[in-house]
Amino acid sequence: MPGIFRYLSYEEGHTLVDRKSWEEFYVPRLSYGKEYMDTKSLQQLKSQNETRENPLGLFCGSMFGRIRNWLGLENFIYLWFDNPELFRDIVNTVGDLLFRQTSLYLESGVKFDYAHLWEDICGNNGPLIQPQLLRDLAGPHYLKITQLLKEYGIDIVSVDCDGAIDHMIPIWLENGVNTMFPIEIGSWNASIAPWRKIYGKELRGVGGVDKRIFGQDYAAIDKEIERIRALIQLGGYIPCPDHRIPPDARWENVQYYCDKMHKLIV
Repeated sequence: MPGIFRYLSYEEGHTLVDRKSWEEFYVPRLSYGKEYMDTKSLQQLKSQNETRENPLGLFCGSMFGRIRNWLGLENFIYLWFDNPELFRDIVNTVGDLLFRQTSLYLESGVKFDYAHLWEDICGNNGPLIQPQLLRDLAGPHYLKITQLLKEYGIDIVSVDCDGAIDHMIPIWLENGVNTMFPIEIGSWNASIAPWRKIYGKELRGVGGVDKRIFGQDYAAIDKEIERIRALIQLGGYIPCPDHRIPPDARWENVQYYCDKMHKLIV
């Protein structure tokens, strides 16, 4: 809680505070049509369908994370108890918007290799909101989007959610979101290994490398690489630092890590 209140102390206020502000300032702006699409860039990407060497991802938006930003963390947490009808309306409006947006991009003819969502609704002690709300309110929208993606041959759907996500993983998996990112080590030692034991190979992951090693020495880097060697062998896992490189990192350590990892993976 102290960390949360430190965060809140920087907030001056929010435009979204009640149904009136929702309907006046947000609903009119939450529409999406072909007129908003960058058709020139899409045509260029479409022309590269057969020659592109690097994977191309489709960003499908955020069900809860963006709403949290609009409301502010404290209001986001309380809104379900204060006004559940408004909370539900907001989630459904956003969910419908994301489905329409995803549909238009898939219909553009561009071949996407994977899809990605952003949430960031967990902290180091777990979810910022009841997991059941994610299942009941966002779950149907996730599922509708991921089923559409499958129709276009996209079976890798990742979600960016920091923090301890253990309680959210089964909800994402049952609704077609199967790749966890960034698997933060943090103070709770997150790893794909125990998740894989529970959920099997259907669960995939990206991240899981302790970024704090870059402020240490070569021995610490070697130890971390040995730790993740077994995780790489699990398959369906791409190792990378679990978040931004910290300010105490030394460039020579980053170079050493990259050279070692290149030899290990390639």
